[in-house]
Amino acid sequence: MTRRGLVAALALLAGCSDISGSKGVVALELRLPSPPVVEPLDTLTLHAVAYDIDGDSLDLPVYWRTPDTTLILVDSTGRMTTALTSGTGRVQARAGNLYSAVSSPGFTIRPRSDTLRLTVPDTLTVLAGDTASGPLDAALESNDPAGGISGAGILYEVVDTAAARGLVRFAGDVLVFRATTATGGTPSPAVTLRKVPGATPPATVQVRVSATRPSGTPVPGSGQLFTLTFP
Repeated sequence: MTRRGLVAALALLAGCSDISGSKGVVALELRLPSPPVVEPLDTLTLHAVAYDIDGDSLDLPVYWRTPDTTLILVDSTGRMTTALTSGTGRVQARAGNLYSAVSSPGFTIRPRSDTLRLTVPDTLTVLAGDTASGPLDAALESNDPAGGISGAGILYEVVDTAAARGLVRFAGDVLVFRATTATGGTPSPAVTLRKVPGATPPATVQVRVSATRPSGTPVPGSGQLFTLTFP
């Protein structure tokens, strides 16, 4: 879609406009996190862009509101959090007299990511006859309510990618892999580091695990290392 076509579509979605001459704001594009998730006491900053009739962005202040009591706007400029551990909530932006459509389906509220914990020993041996390591299990957990967080991401990174390239790999033939957590807060399917067929792996490989809250703040426990040895 062209920029003008995008603006026209956004203007229709907005349902109203504040047109003060040919350069008035006619559309608001919400730029929300993907996926739209919020955790208690974790503050997100919302973003939106205003466009004029020519499809050019406008340097206008954008203000926010929510029709739902599940979300808390720290201020009208788009800093948002929640006090709940489940549910959903929607937001709406305004520039001048133009309101965006209410976000749909809105934000999903989940428990706070309090810790990233290794659930298996941090040192594993990959025997000569094995094609892959054992599961590199780590759990993303909350204290309230206590338990694992599902549907979140854990990042696995081979620390020395230059030395390991072409010798070992995660699923998808990569050295950096983002896994999605399931019930219990651990990845499903389990993450393993695989040998590249026909290649001799390094004597030792280290894999760093990390996670962030929706705002991008690191979860405590991020940066821990798995050490894999290949005797």
